[in-house]
Amino acid sequence: MDVEVVRAMLNQALAEARSRGANRITELHLVMYDSSQETEAAIRKTLDELSSNTLAENAQVITRPAPSRFICWNCCGLRFESDDPQAVCPNCGQAGLLVPADVTFALDHIEVA
Repeated sequence: MDVEVVRAMLNQALAEARSRGANRITELHLVMYDSSQETEAAIRKTLDELSSNTLAENAQVITRPAPSRFICWNCCGLRFESDDPQAVCPNCGQAGLLVPADVTFALDHIEVA
């Protein structure tokens, strides 16, 4: 697992929590594009190490598998999911392109207290 990718996601979550004036992050909701148990375990382990002494310490990590993953490179950069292999962007109607295979997860949202 690339520690820097997990660190970037955690920094994004921490910035959002701070912007909300939160005391702590209670839940990190992740979309898993790589559904292997090894990848999920590596993300959880890395998050546990990186979140020590932060607002995300002891946050529950909740994952959900994603169907096919797409991004609109036509106009808006929207990331979206679809079971259709020829998915179209819900914003502009243009064909979406598959997100690269090395993108294994994404932060969906956080819950804070």
